[in-house]
Amino acid sequence: MKKSIFAAFKIEKLNLMKRLFYVLVITATYIMNVSAQKLEDGIMQLENENYGDAMKTFIKLNVMDPKNTIYQYYIGEVNYALENYEGARTAFNKGLEVSSKCDACRVGLAKLDLDNGNFQEAKKQIDAALKGNSKNHFIHALAGDAYLKSKNPRAIDALPLLVKARDIDPSVAKYWIKLGDAYFLNNDLGNAMNSYETAVKKDKNDPETYVKMARIWSSSKQYDLAIDRLEASSKISPNYALAYKELIELYIRAGKYDKVLPVLEKYVALAGSDIDAKVRLTKFLCFQAKDYPRAIDEGKKILATNPEQYSVHRWLAWSYFESGKFQEAFDQSKLLFEAIEKDPTRKSYSSDYEYYAKAAANIKRMDIADAMYAKLIEKDSTRSEEIYGMLAKSNYDNKNYKDAILWYDKKNAIKPLSNTELYYNALALYYESRYAESDAVFAKVVEKTPNYAQGWLMRARCANGMDPDGIQFLAKPFYEKYIEFASVDREKNKKNLIEANKYIGYYYVKQNDKTNAKLYFEQVTSLDPADQEAVNNLTILNK
Repeated sequence: MKKSIFAAFKIEKLNLMKRLFYVLVITATYIMNVSAQKLEDGIMQLENENYGDAMKTFIKLNVMDPKNTIYQYYIGEVNYALENYEGARTAFNKGLEVSSKCDACRVGLAKLDLDNGNFQEAKKQIDAALKGNSKNHFIHALAGDAYLKSKNPRAIDALPLLVKARDIDPSVAKYWIKLGDAYFLNNDLGNAMNSYETAVKKDKNDPETYVKMARIWSSSKQYDLAIDRLEASSKISPNYALAYKELIELYIRAGKYDKVLPVLEKYVALAGSDIDAKVRLTKFLCFQAKDYPRAIDEGKKILATNPEQYSVHRWLAWSYFESGKFQEAFDQSKLLFEAIEKDPTRKSYSSDYEYYAKAAANIKRMDIADAMYAKLIEKDSTRSEEIYGMLAKSNYDNKNYKDAILWYDKKNAIKPLSNTELYYNALALYYESRYAESDAVFAKVVEKTPNYAQGWLMRARCANGMDPDGIQFLAKPFYEKYIEFASVDREKNKKNLIEANKYIGYYYVKQNDKTNAKLYFEQVTSLDPADQEAVNNLTILNK
């Protein structure tokens, strides 16, 4: 049994201390009249990032025993983890109001000061917590950990405090772990690993040690070794959520996506009511697993009870779009940007504008699509060429041919259009009755791909546009090229082959060349024996 923080009190149960660092500050002062198991449950929930259930546990314990300041301390820690810093400060101050001896609360306040850059004030709080506790390893360890966990971590200040805690009682594995953390933060990987290895010797069943060792291997991109440590951790303690959380990240980094989902589901189960875990699951289902139906289902569940989780709209928008549900994707994108506008601290990404734009284009809301593409260019000017291409195609698909031509011109000014882009640009020009310009672009298409039958067909139609009365028969050479390349699949190209053969047949009629005229009209009837126009022409030609 370990000694208490305060000499005036004796502790009844300290088996928790060996498993959880947070319990190192728990003495008889804190647990004389309360079930240690309930406190342990709350601490485990906190470690597993199950903040909702952890808060419920500590509030319940505090109601049962309001004079026990440790509960206020943990309420403060949960608030801190939730980034509710005012709530954390209130809880720590309440603990000190109940008892000026709540040194853990002083350390909590110090951590808040560190976050705000008030280093001198933080040091005053820590010095006050350490006063009269020169041999108290618990408070030294807690103070050192505060320097490590603040938003502005200071390994140089944490190290002497953690060394002191270790020297006072070197048997506690957690002190070696925290010391390793300080070395790791200081980029002293050798001493960090040595500290973690010593921790294993002190307590081989503490899963946290293996998690920390894994982080060192991961930092060196030795993912297989890191994964091995984490898998060992999960076997030692199957309910230690942090191991699963780290495994998720490592599996993703290592490209082992097939292993992620069961681990993520295990983590979500351990995290309980923690909404961040559920959001992470939805994100993975959408972004990595591409299981869009399930991502949609999970996302809708989250928003039903937590509508403030604005990022879920992002994953829903993506999932709906990839599922071909464009209206739903549009609606979710709209909600996402409305939420972002309400709170400037919320982030938007290039992909948000892109999905909104594409969803809008698919439901023919080109006003929104154009605006979002413009925002996308503002956000990432390096993608101008790509975005101009998307704008051109979406406008083309929505039959906004003038705008499509405009965007193809803009893209072409940056980089020559691909053959596919040339084709659609030429089509847009054709539909705008700009036949000469269209033909010039189609000429580039067939120059690059001479056997592309459709390109020759469109050159023929452009020629028809420039010769609407058919006097010059400008289309003849292009229809001939079309017939040459399209005849490899007569059934597929039947309709257009009929068009081409009729045109050339009439050309030869005009030339009084009955023999060649008959050949082309016979081609028509071979494709469609019921084509009355061709039948009638053949009847006349055979007389």
